[in-house]
Amino acid sequence: MPEINAADWARIEAWRELPAQHRRVFSVLGPALSGKSAYLRAVRDRWPSAILIDCQGMSADAVAIRMREECRAAPAGHPCVLLLANVQYAGEVVTSTEPARVAEVLAPGFRRFQGREVWVMAEYDQDLVATPRFAEHEVTLPAPALGTKVGGEEELAALAAAELRQVPLLVWQLLCDARDVPTEARSLLSFAEERPDILIVDEDRSSVAFRSEAFHHAWRRRQPMDSEVQTRIVDALLSSTTDGDGSGLWSEQGPVRQYAARALPLHAALAGTLPRLLDDGRLLAHFSPTALREALAIAHPDGVPYGSVPAMLHYLEAQGVSPSSQGEWVAWLHHAALSSGRAELADGLLAAGVPLPWRTTWTHWRPPGVFGHIEADAGRVDELGVLVGESGLTVVTARDVTTGKIAHPKYQYVRQEWSPRTGEPVSAPVEVHASLSDDLLPWSSPRRSEGPEIHDVTFAEQTDTGWKLETPTVPGPPACPQAVTKGLYVDGHWVLAGTMGLFAVSVQGTADTAQDTYPKRPLIAAHTRPAPWPLPPSASAALRDEGMRDWLEEAFGTRACHQLADEQLPPGLTDPAARVFLTRTGLPEIRDFLHLAITPRGDSPLVEVPWPGQDRSLPRQRRAKSEAPSSGPFYELGTWMYSRLLLDGSTGRLYRDTTGGSPDPGAGSSLAQFFAMVRLYDEFRRTHFPYVTDHKDAQDNLARWYEQIDPAASRAETWTLILEGYDFEDSTWDLASYGLEWI
Repeated sequence: MPEINAADWARIEAWRELPAQHRRVFSVLGPALSGKSAYLRAVRDRWPSAILIDCQGMSADAVAIRMREECRAAPAGHPCVLLLANVQYAGEVVTSTEPARVAEVLAPGFRRFQGREVWVMAEYDQDLVATPRFAEHEVTLPAPALGTKVGGEEELAALAAAELRQVPLLVWQLLCDARDVPTEARSLLSFAEERPDILIVDEDRSSVAFRSEAFHHAWRRRQPMDSEVQTRIVDALLSSTTDGDGSGLWSEQGPVRQYAARALPLHAALAGTLPRLLDDGRLLAHFSPTALREALAIAHPDGVPYGSVPAMLHYLEAQGVSPSSQGEWVAWLHHAALSSGRAELADGLLAAGVPLPWRTTWTHWRPPGVFGHIEADAGRVDELGVLVGESGLTVVTARDVTTGKIAHPKYQYVRQEWSPRTGEPVSAPVEVHASLSDDLLPWSSPRRSEGPEIHDVTFAEQTDTGWKLETPTVPGPPACPQAVTKGLYVDGHWVLAGTMGLFAVSVQGTADTAQDTYPKRPLIAAHTRPAPWPLPPSASAALRDEGMRDWLEEAFGTRACHQLADEQLPPGLTDPAARVFLTRTGLPEIRDFLHLAITPRGDSPLVEVPWPGQDRSLPRQRRAKSEAPSSGPFYELGTWMYSRLLLDGSTGRLYRDTTGGSPDPGAGSSLAQFFAMVRLYDEFRRTHFPYVTDHKDAQDNLARWYEQIDPAASRAETWTLILEGYDFEDSTWDLASYGLEWI
């Protein structure tokens, strides 16, 4: 065990004396085999209250749970001191992003637990993990003396390509074949037993591992695998796993299939062939969630593509879906595939032969990570009930669409009936001008005394601790993300509803439907992030002057755009683009949204006005807070954010006259750009994002689109305030997602 010299211990003591706000992770650095883990054990021996956690083979989530458990069990009255060994070897697979998640997110972020300070000292191999951002408190251990060269380099290099630490001999043989080093499993066993200083054979002589993880990585660096070899590994694994009987779980079907269930996605990511595996439901069903998340992080370091299968998998993790079995995971994959319209993928998942504890039978559930309106979107469900009518028993949903809630409420809700067996709408959506708090349904949860008695119906509500069932004798609904809020058991099926619509599932009578709920979000962070979303095609087309009028009226109402004749345009309006917009698209009529009020007036919709600072008829407090941005002339369009909205006739730019609110006059570089930004914001606020993650993703991409559409306006103070979540006093947010509650 290495000695901790006086200088090193003085650094540790100085770190211990720091104020909490300045204490960062203390880093123990050095190359492989330099004795970093032994150094941490020496620290623990001199610091008895410190707790050593070996991160090798552990996911970042598992490390976080262990850190919590140790802090909870530590004696009170003192800081929790955690020593994280082998951070560079975290993760269930060898090519892993878990070391970075521990080093960059968990270790520096875990500074307090239940009111107590947490001090973290962590080991890093800088060849495998990036240097910590805050490196003022560290020790660096010297490199060890190099060992002697050993024979059998090709076999060892093939073994080093394995993504699991304990490798079945049959998998090692497959890896050798991929490197064009054909070898029998029996010969490989003899090879391993002849090199006990490098390799360890398990007790039943069926698998082998490097004696040290450092050896594993050293052999990888000595003879790295290129994408061509990785492709051959993928093809060999696919051939071995798809030959013969494919029913049942791979994880229960021999060493090669067991290896493939955990490592094949990662080999495919390294080969650049992961998409074709993910598009095949019969393969996707066998991959563990951990394997998929690790592979996606490697395959998409710049983000998962918008609207893709990787994005579907990303948002399942972001929702907190943490299945307790492979069958439960495949049930959610099938649900997500159906909800996103991937019928072929959904069929393939069912054809994989994985037993499911429950299955989605129909869905009107909006997929997360999608911007804007979706055809046949059921919308948010605030109330769920049942009725018996001419068409038999129907499920009834209701959504509150009251506007003017702050000042003058206009009570309204949308009510619709659905077939519980097929999910088909039994009625069109009906707008009811009444409060949703009034007696909406003759039979809903909680049960009301009114209405006819309906038997064999059970209601359920999801709480922070799981499902609360009205009748505990029926099969319970599956564990769900917290966007699913209500359930209705009818005719042997659960109809589940919440912030993004409704869907129905059939539950196996023997299934273990635990009542625990999923967490609201991943314990640390999702393994992946979304790549930049593309600007919606309708917005791109409108900005090219292809369908701008239809696009605006889709949001603000039929005939909302008032086209002007050439003779209605004032002679001072000389900007060609502004003249074309007003005559071809028209001036949109907008009220009670974004503090924007535009009401075109009769035959003279554009009235020339002076910049307020030059208008002495206005009271002093209503004069502009800035000089006129140009010589004009200016035409009043309406009001925006406490100021008049003016069109500059010579340039076509839009300005706020700054008589109220922000002193920044910037509004838009043109009519088309301004109203495109307004229209996108309206779609953003009407989209019922079910989770904080996709709401935040949409908000970030909206800001990026604004920068793309109109860089100057997007940086103006008013638009910046809006994108940051300005607290409007009008009806801007009345139709917005309840997902804001998750923020």
